[in-house]
Amino acid sequence: MRRSLVPALALGLAALLTACGTADDAGPAPAASASASTVVADPVAAVRQGFDRSLERTAKLDVLITAAGQTITMTSAVEPDTGRMTLHMKTPDPVTVVVTEDAVYIRQDESAGKPWLKLDRDRLRPDGQLAQGLDFRAQAGILGGVVSAERTGDGRYTGVADSEKAIAAASSESQRAMLRRTFKVLKQKSVPFEATLDAEGRLTQLTYTFDTAAGAIRNELKLHSFGEPLAISAPQASETEDATADVYQVF
Repeated sequence: MRRSLVPALALGLAALLTACGTADDAGPAPAASASASTVVADPVAAVRQGFDRSLERTAKLDVLITAAGQTITMTSAVEPDTGRMTLHMKTPDPVTVVVTEDAVYIRQDESAGKPWLKLDRDRLRPDGQLAQGLDFRAQAGILGGVVSAERTGDGRYTGVADSEKAIAAASSESQRAMLRRTFKVLKQKSVPFEATLDAEGRLTQLTYTFDTAAGAIRNELKLHSFGEPLAISAPQASETEDATADVYQVF
């Protein structure tokens, strides 16, 4: 696998983990319905629960990260019930990942061998970014630290997330350690955000900016295509090669 794909993939997974969040102490998200009344009354709880509601069925995600004039784009399709997903990322080097129930496939430089690298999910390091990034529901990212939110109309909210509370909301020590590494670049623990929920309380857009010593990092996450069928399948066996022990040490 091209060495450049390792940091690129790690960066993309870190961005997704930081953006995503669970309901935390606001409680589990109620089942969605077609009525606008399903959005909970408390704005903080509504925003916290929005991502969980978005993953009650299949969904697609678009991520745009802008920093120092450079952009990272990611598109992903997720099937929460089975854990299957796809991820296409440009950093600017392209990275493509396909996840099935038992394996992770990473598209690599074809000149170095077969186009796809195969990793067994049960051999991934439990505390690694790849293993943690495969379970979107389990993440406690910036949304886990939402401390204030205010409705501004038409499903839109503005508010502030606290990075320390986001770390505390993580569901495991390995996730807390990952968030500590991510958030240590922040100049202050408060992170303003803007969020949009649809009539069923699902998060459809989240934007926030990290203020760091190296400059601002703007993050934008969009979710859509809820409940639509997804065509996610493993690459042909003839196009894959098994990961070596050295690769598993990274992931």
